[in-house]
Amino acid sequence: MAQKENVGSRIIQTFNHFIQNYQANSVSCGVIICRADLNQGWVDKLKNHLEQEEQEVKVQVSYDRAEGMAGIILDGCSLGFTHYYSLHVKEYLENHDKLRGPILVNSFTKSREQSEQMLFSMIWELVESKATQHDIRIYSSQSGTEDWKPSILLVDSDDSIHQLLKSYFQRKGYIIHTAVDGKEGIEKYEQILPDLVITEINLSALNGYQFINQIRNIDTYTKGSSEIMVLTNKQLEHDIKRTFEYGVSEYITKPFSLIELEARIKKVLENKAEAVSE
Repeated sequence: MAQKENVGSRIIQTFNHFIQNYQANSVSCGVIICRADLNQGWVDKLKNHLEQEEQEVKVQVSYDRAEGMAGIILDGCSLGFTHYYSLHVKEYLENHDKLRGPILVNSFTKSREQSEQMLFSMIWELVESKATQHDIRIYSSQSGTEDWKPSILLVDSDDSIHQLLKSYFQRKGYIIHTAVDGKEGIEKYEQILPDLVITEINLSALNGYQFINQIRNIDTYTKGSSEIMVLTNKQLEHDIKRTFEYGVSEYITKPFSLIELEARIKKVLENKAEAVSE
């Protein structure tokens, strides 16, 4: 077994400059790490192939021969797009019998130190893993730890709702992201792929139904499945029925109880966790 401090050193050193640049300009970057049997010639071929597949995306590829590990960094890409992009990586490496295990994906928007630590943790997870299946996984340093905090995207045009729920649930240990309309909600969703979305039906730019439908379309290519909860002024039976047809887990009408809302959120997230573990 390699010394932990030396694991993936070539990839980390190669990407360090790019990570610093992204952080300095507050730009996110997508990262893909996988085990692969490559040499410099195949690294160049992989890079050329990926640039042809998505010509508007700037891509950097690094390879650590000692660890048999490939790293790919994508300029300014959200987590959702990075997950989609990893399908190109998987297809190419599998077609040439070069992939040797799972693929981990992530998107960095934090400080340089945090991003470097996250990159190292992704590499180390693959080093320790005995898995050989070629599945694509969204890496989370919080998964399976006591420090894990569920992420919630709240989409509502009412600023008082934002302030109330953000203040309450942050104190409860949740990570809260907010958006004021459907368009911003989609942009935030692609960036963070939250555990839960809480949305109003009365939205501008995209109405609530269009917003929910687009989330499900994103889930199709990211292979994600965030839970969705509706929190709305609409109380008609038709609206309730329609949202559940769109795959919503809970429907709560305003005015609402914070205690009841919290209980329903816990139930939805617990059901999601149980479904993933099965």
